[in-house]
Amino acid sequence: MVGGHEGQLVLAAGHLVAVLSRVTAEETLGEREQVGGWFLEAGFGPCGPLMSVTPPVFADLDQALAWVRTRLETGFNPS
Repeated sequence: MVGGHEGQLVLAAGHLVAVLSRVTAEETLGEREQVGGWFLEAGFGPCGPLMSVTPPVFADLDQALAWVRTRLETGFNPS
């Protein structure tokens, strides 16, 4: 993939709640403790408002989806 990243859309109840992008160790080197993984490119609804200026990078998709599930359980309202 030239100039692009692998990505995943996360849907809940038919609503887009997150966009995840695969990042390499080189892209996160020096910025975070963890290198590489899945970056929260965009979040919507409960996955949107973050208390950090640096969106999370997750080690794998399972970790990212667990984070999304936790956010949804604390306040997802599709209406």
